[in-house]
Amino acid sequence: MEPGDYVIGDPSSSIAISTLSDEEFLKQLASRLARNKYAILGVTRTRNIGVEKLVRNIAANPHITRLILAGRDSSTSPVAPVIMELSRHGISGDGSVRVQGREVRLRNLSADDVDEFRSRVRIIDMSGVRDAEVLLNLVEGLEQPPHQPTAGHRYAGTDYARITAQDDDQVVLDDRGFFIIYIDRGNGRIICEHYDTSGRKTAEISGSTARAIYKTVVRMGLLSRLDHAAYLGRELARAECALAEGSEYVQDRA
Repeated sequence: MEPGDYVIGDPSSSIAISTLSDEEFLKQLASRLARNKYAILGVTRTRNIGVEKLVRNIAANPHITRLILAGRDSSTSPVAPVIMELSRHGISGDGSVRVQGREVRLRNLSADDVDEFRSRVRIIDMSGVRDAEVLLNLVEGLEQPPHQPTAGHRYAGTDYARITAQDDDQVVLDDRGFFIIYIDRGNGRIICEHYDTSGRKTAEISGSTARAIYKTVVRMGLLSRLDHAAYLGRELARAECALAEGSEYVQDRA
């Protein structure tokens, strides 16, 4: 399962729910919807990395056959049209989909990821709906279809390192791209993902402290600019505080 901002329900459920960029609606549903009614419930904030994580997580669970899109979408870069286009037509040879006249790159999805998602999952597009009662009734009305799940997809099309963060006194900076930071509350960890300048995921670093993750990033040679280093340190510290306090964490833009 890809780390991210979501709630895990019953893995044997056939239903996945994305509230798009609507975190408030996510909180409403999480507080009112029984966890045995869905496999995964979360937000999908961005058109590239967010969609990639959504597709990969769903492809990895062979029980999921329905994806509900609901809640408020981004007004500037809506996610729902990307998911719908991906479901209808897949991705091009260069790993992109064309949505509303723009090309959206999905570099971290393999053809197998997309094929698994398209062949198995039916999308119920209710984007814009923010009435919790409507969603609760919809989920209740969806029958859990009996089926024999396949083995699921194991992300064969990707190649990135998974590293346990270790503290270090040596600091060597060499910038190689950008970072996405999440909190994995279930395991009490901070997840720091590195992407190169083309948007390809190169590393996923997990740790319980900002310091350990920061030093690991530096030791791997993923930073070169001092302002970028300062930004990363600040965001990791915010994530560590949010993890300790149980509060919400949303990464600031650099």
